[in-house]
Amino acid sequence: MKSIRTIAARLAAAVIVASLSVSCVSTQNTPISAADRAAMKGKTFTVTSRRMPSHAVFKQSAMGAAMLGGAVGGAIAGTIAEAEGKTQIQRHNIANPNDTLSREVAKALAARTGARQVAPRGTTDPTDPAKVAAANQHADYVLDCFVTGWTGIYYPFSLGRYNLIVAAKMQLMESSTGRVVAEGYQVYQGNDRANAPDYDGIYANGAAFLKAETAKGLGGAIGNFSNKF
Repeated sequence: MKSIRTIAARLAAAVIVASLSVSCVSTQNTPISAADRAAMKGKTFTVTSRRMPSHAVFKQSAMGAAMLGGAVGGAIAGTIAEAEGKTQIQRHNIANPNDTLSREVAKALAARTGARQVAPRGTTDPTDPAKVAAANQHADYVLDCFVTGWTGIYYPFSLGRYNLIVAAKMQLMESSTGRVVAEGYQVYQGNDRANAPDYDGIYANGAAFLKAETAKGLGGAIGNFSNKF
């Protein structure tokens, strides 16, 4: 018979996989070529404007229900967690992390290629490079940065204590063809078990823990993506 710890560990691993697979995106890290960098000089690029990504923290109790309820129980637990996450984001006035990614990575792209940024037009929803490029034809290139996972889970062997996972994607496309000229993927997972909060602690003090861990995750992604140019 499987031990409770083994079951908890496997459940946590399953949640991690699910949280990083919200969108079917490439996880490759490919820098821009010298030829493409040179070709961008004097050209224009825009950034995508994306909606607030889903945020969820999977409570220990919810994971237990998911284990007992199978796929249906898991779906219900996920829906409840996302709804609560949305409430917490609104309550604490947390900024859209997609905007932070786009703003900071765009600075690096402009500085390193000599391309000129132009304002986005409308909101972009698809993640497929060809579709993203087709929706942003007003510039020569389109820089697409977005969070693919923003999830809290409990430590398998420290039940009731949580960490945060932040996964992010960057893709730079040539608008006329949809060709990806650079891309990056980054995953951050907190590992400070000794100071890990309980569920309420994630959102205590104006969601200080969530904001700090999100900033760490975004910082790593911004550094990684900026180095692709």
